[in-house]
Amino acid sequence: MEGRVEPEQYRMILESLRNGIYVVDPERRILFWNDGAENITGYLRQEVIGRFCQDNLLMHCDENDQVLCGNGCPLLETIHDGKPREAVVFLRHKEGHRIPVRVRAVVVRNAEGTVVGASESFEECHAASGCGLHSAALKVENHADAGTGVSDRASTESYLRAFLADFAEQGGAFSVLNIRVDELEQFRSAHGPQAVQRILHAVATTLRRNLRDNDVVGHWAEERFLAILADCPPENAPRVARLLQEMVRGSAISWWGDRLSVTISIGSTTVRPGDSADSLVARAADALSGCTGNGDIKII
Repeated sequence: MEGRVEPEQYRMILESLRNGIYVVDPERRILFWNDGAENITGYLRQEVIGRFCQDNLLMHCDENDQVLCGNGCPLLETIHDGKPREAVVFLRHKEGHRIPVRVRAVVVRNAEGTVVGASESFEECHAASGCGLHSAALKVENHADAGTGVSDRASTESYLRAFLADFAEQGGAFSVLNIRVDELEQFRSAHGPQAVQRILHAVATTLRRNLRDNDVVGHWAEERFLAILADCPPENAPRVARLLQEMVRGSAISWWGDRLSVTISIGSTTVRPGDSADSLVARAADALSGCTGNGDIKII
């Protein structure tokens, strides 16, 4: 019949979508995995088809790092009651970093209306709302740090000065997080310098993917990162810091058959009238030095 779309053409359309799409049977065995799913997760279809999503392949978790691949799985709940669901969760990329995604689960029925599986579509999103670069950031020529992929120190310093100038002119509050990877030297002694580079890249990518477009994160020193949170008053900074901590805690790299992870400690401060870049960074560093243990947060 002219104009009819054949089943294989539907499949080709699904394969080519930018959104991730996968289909499971009632036991949640993965039957279909499209190009978008490959691009977002880093896993090729031949690595996942035939495996069960409850095998913790992607390690879906909520913002408190509670794994959802068991009883909290939206896909499982949809299979059980037939109701569509939508949620923001965090998956672990093949390279180890955490990515926030919006997922939508629906059941798949046969011609008789019997549930024969479910489908989940997902797209990358930001853990916090934000639209486009901050006006201060538009004034800076960014250069990426070769090892971590986030802004290098010189660019981060330029961003900080631009945010301060914007604060002096318009008064928009922003916060700074001084982030330390805990016990990096012990990690290096145990696993070597190449593992250190891999874990730093995973941490950096997790930080960047879980901040808004109008925030900035840069590599400040080997074990340090600096994040600039646009339009962030002091009461909001702890929530962001806790989210970043949980997402880094849930990140892990594959290394010679092991899964390696680290924690971060964070010192936070918010801009004040009369601040310079040096005073702001020093205050955040003082807050970090006040952290009493690994995975701590201190606000000044």
